[in-house]
Amino acid sequence: MTRGLARTLSRAAARETGLAPPKAGLTATTGQGGAYRTVFSFNAMPVPVTDAQAYASQKLFDFLDGKVRIKGGTARLQFAVLTPRASTINDNAALTWSLGSTAASSAALAGTMVNVLGATGRTLDGAGAAPSSASIADVAAALTLDGTVTPVDLYLNLAFATGTDIDADGTLAVSGTITLLWENWGDNA
Repeated sequence: MTRGLARTLSRAAARETGLAPPKAGLTATTGQGGAYRTVFSFNAMPVPVTDAQAYASQKLFDFLDGKVRIKGGTARLQFAVLTPRASTINDNAALTWSLGSTAASSAALAGTMVNVLGATGRTLDGAGAAPSSASIADVAAALTLDGTVTPVDLYLNLAFATGTDIDADGTLAVSGTITLLWENWGDNA
């Protein structure tokens, strides 16, 4: 290893994380690792919702190959209706939202549609195109997703509880932030 700042920083990092004993044939490399903090910021991101399905998804992220460990996080979102409420997504519609590793496939969000952040209910209390009051939630307990064969995706899933909440195709606008703490444990392939 060269002398200078790089060597000093490398040694400091090794001291903070542990040391391998001196042994012939053994080396240990310590780096910043695979721990990440990803912040998703939304500013009226449009999400179309069809009346026939009453649910929708927006892909937010493609993780790299490997096992992904979701450690925690928080979310604070507001929803607005960009289409006329009287004829599309109604006033006071009961919206459920979640984060999952798969896209919504029904109005009943469950399983891998909610495995990162559980289903969270929100009444769309904003008038016209005004955003609803904030909906806050915490990321589910730590979980490991296996992306060694197919990389893991992250979706924001939205669903309406009943057919009376939506009368025709409409568009929601999502504003707020989601902070996700996660690790990539690598690929064993």
